Amino acid sequence: MDNELFRHYQNIMNYFGEILGSNYEFVLHVLDPNGGSHIGHIVNGNLSGRSLNSPLTNYAKELINDKVYLNKDYVVGYVGEGPRGKKFRSSTLFIKDHEGQLQGLLCINFDADVYRKVAKDILKLANLNLDIDLIQKETDQEQPVEKLTDNIRNIIYAVIDKDIIESGAQLSPEQKKLAISKLKEYGVFEIKGTINEVADIMGISESSVYRYLQMVSRNDKYLLSSQTGM
Repeated sequence: MDNELFRHYQNIMNYFGEILGSNYEFVLHVLDPNGGSHIGHIVNGNLSGRSLNSPLTNYAKELINDKVYLNKDYVVGYVGEGPRGKKFRSSTLFIKDHEGQLQGLLCINFDADVYRKVAKDILKLANLNLDIDLIQKETDQEQPVEKLTDNIRNIIYAVIDKDIIESGAQLSPEQKKLAISKLKEYGVFEIKGTINEVADIMGISESSVYRYLQMVSRNDKYLLSSQTGM
């Protein structure tokens, strides 16, 4: 994505962020020419806890790998899930150049909880408790198609207790492998410079991160071949 296109979408995000307010999160994923991606700009990232260091979601990667952008300009109205199970109404715009080549993704996540609360309060005033229960049931049954992943540190904390890591205690080989596996699952290693950050957070060397990443990759290939009967 060239600088002019980047600034164009950055301005759009800032503009609509001001208009729509703090219940809308805007995330600009920039695809790198040599593969991978990075978040170029984010507005109201506190909604999902993400930052410029957060990875592309698995669902977004599926959209790219399946080349959905060849037949569609956007995908709207799907359910995303953030930290602690918080649900968002999410949409993705495919950013393409004049030749139709994908340059990035503009993702918008809407937090509708405040509006659901207002709806429940109004129904409560009218003593329509059954309708309130129906709203809650439908919300609980919504199945997210993507998980909005926050920063690398929090992904590791989801696998290994924060106190253990911050105490400087020696992690077991299984803990290290599990953490690296989870980070790989979330696409963390597709972001430049993350090997060094992961090593620093976990208190291990970069070579150890590479070694465990190779182990996880070999295990994934073995499981895939077992499932396909190859």
